[in-house]
Amino acid sequence: MQQDHPVVAFARDFSGHDEALVAKVKAFVDSPPTTLEQLGFYSVEKYNPTARLFLATVNLLDEAGHLSSVEDKYTYELLQIWNDDKIVDADSLPEPAKTVFAPFLKGASLDKPAEEVAAYRAVVWENYAEATQQLEEHLAARGKVLLSIDATDGDTMLFALVDKDIAARWRDRALSEQDGYRAGVRAPMWDRFWAHLSYAARGFLVDEARTGYPPGTRLRRDDIPFAP
Repeated sequence: MQQDHPVVAFARDFSGHDEALVAKVKAFVDSPPTTLEQLGFYSVEKYNPTARLFLATVNLLDEAGHLSSVEDKYTYELLQIWNDDKIVDADSLPEPAKTVFAPFLKGASLDKPAEEVAAYRAVVWENYAEATQQLEEHLAARGKVLLSIDATDGDTMLFALVDKDIAARWRDRALSEQDGYRAGVRAPMWDRFWAHLSYAARGFLVDEARTGYPPGTRLRRDDIPFAP
């Protein structure tokens, strides 16, 4: 039996075996899309065929509701959606995750007194790395593993919540490469999430004079291997 193209196998697993969607991806293998409408990402129409195949597949999965996507300036809204949809239970998160993420999970006003903001920033900077690990563990305890779908280095982040076996099969596997950028499935990219959340909540989350990532933040690897 002929093995599926890796992007087809990815589409099958991440769509929950949506065979209508998988059929579209199989058609993409033979003729990778070239239009913005199908690709879903700007300025990628001239990417190589495998890159276009992967991006079009990610776009299909996102449009079908199998992924969570958020533009950088609205990053905090993703956390609130997860709480509203009962994916995360803000009240049962352990410390420090509860303190770090509570303002965003609960949609709280970010207009706080200066001394309160300063105290919050200090806690977040020292505890962000541990809080992200706790958030992943909280999700796993509720039955799902969080992964990043790393499509491009643009403004939008995409996430998937999947079963453990799917996560084990796909975590840190590349599915295309364009101009040295390996796109694929990764452990959650908390470094990029920090940059996007800082931009979305500028003036609140971090002092703008501070650069870099909080200590211990896991960093995106450039060299993940390709899916077999």
